[in-house]
Amino acid sequence: MPRRIALALMGLALSTTLLAEAAPTAQAASKKQGKVVYLTFDDGPSQRYTPKLLDILRDNRIPATFFVVGHRCEQFPDIVRRIQREGHEIGNHGFAHFDPKKHGLDEVMLDIRKTDTAVVKACGTKPVYYRPPYGSIDAKEIECVHKLGHPIALWTVDSLDWKAKSANAIVTQVERHARDGSIILFHDGISPSRYTVEAMPRIIRDFRRDGYTFKTLPVDDSLRVEAFVPKIDDRALAPRDAHDVHSKRRPTVGASRVCRQGRD
Repeated sequence: MPRRIALALMGLALSTTLLAEAAPTAQAASKKQGKVVYLTFDDGPSQRYTPKLLDILRDNRIPATFFVVGHRCEQFPDIVRRIQREGHEIGNHGFAHFDPKKHGLDEVMLDIRKTDTAVVKACGTKPVYYRPPYGSIDAKEIECVHKLGHPIALWTVDSLDWKAKSANAIVTQVERHARDGSIILFHDGISPSRYTVEAMPRIIRDFRRDGYTFKTLPVDDSLRVEAFVPKIDDRALAPRDAHDVHSKRRPTVGASRVCRQGRD
């Protein structure tokens, strides 16, 4: 009888040990399977709206990706440095924010390089991704952008904040369409960004409630977007608040050959 009890106790101890060793593996697997969304912001930095969004992200300990405009980095280098300092990713969104389909390939490439220079000057780090203004890009541009060292990151969900009339409209649009792995497009440098700022705490709260986490874009990951999206009319994004958003007179970008292929 004592021998049976001893064997039973040994079996119980072994089972407990195996369960304890398995627990971390199960937890890691659970974390790996967690739902993720990627918050991205275009057209900044804006002196009016970007700091407010950074405050919200900091308070909620959420990283995001900011696709900055080169001439605005020259205006507000301190905000670029804050974006980097607080752990966010910085992407290249062009220098003058013109529509690439309306300009020659050489001018587009120089526009990207000027933005790289502006970001490096502001914070010391070259942007990882390139996101073309208005999502406008063709096959020749993609090849040349890759030669400049940039993956191309577009989006899978448009918050439509660029035409929003309220924060509710942004929240509804995002929560209706976003799902695990979604790359969500917002703006921090146009007049309706006031509604983006208002909507962001609600979006964060609701997605966290539903079990989502937030991350910066992955560099080597299948979730990285390299695709075409419908072209957006340049006039649709014309700012109503020019002194804080885009200048009515956008900076000019000279042409210089940076890729052998020309644009038809």
